[in-house]
Amino acid sequence: MQITRVEEKDIPEILALIKKEFPYFQVGLEKIRERITSGRIMALKAVEKNALLGFIEAEFLEEGIARINSLTVKPEHRKEGVATGLLEEMLKQLELKGIERVLLLVKQSNNEAKKIYQQKGFQFVGLYQREIDGAVVEEMELDLHLGEGSPSYVT
Repeated sequence: MQITRVEEKDIPEILALIKKEFPYFQVGLEKIRERITSGRIMALKAVEKNALLGFIEAEFLEEGIARINSLTVKPEHRKEGVATGLLEEMLKQLELKGIERVLLLVKQSNNEAKKIYQQKGFQFVGLYQREIDGAVVEEMELDLHLGEGSPSYVT
């Protein structure tokens, strides 16, 4: 498996994954293209033999802070370490960009995703102020410099 940056040619397949996995997120081809080329987000893909396995997207919010907006793996490639690989590579890339804190939202019932996030050091912060797609959502965050003398935003 290789993890590389999303390219323009990947956008139609990624859009199809978004529509399937995040149906509440209404976005079109041009909006995805704009987000990927704007520099406000970083998007990585996992591929094997030229087949897309999954992708991850993070948005730069303010200095030192980014939010992972989506991490999804095609159903036939789940439980193969794809999500963990994408998350690990994204965290490395964000740290190289000077990001110190990473936020994310996850459905409270999505135990598989929460387990992956917790294994990488994300901690529960609280419940998100509203439901998404009819589900209770948790906020999680990770301080990339925890233990290096930087203050922790997670208590």
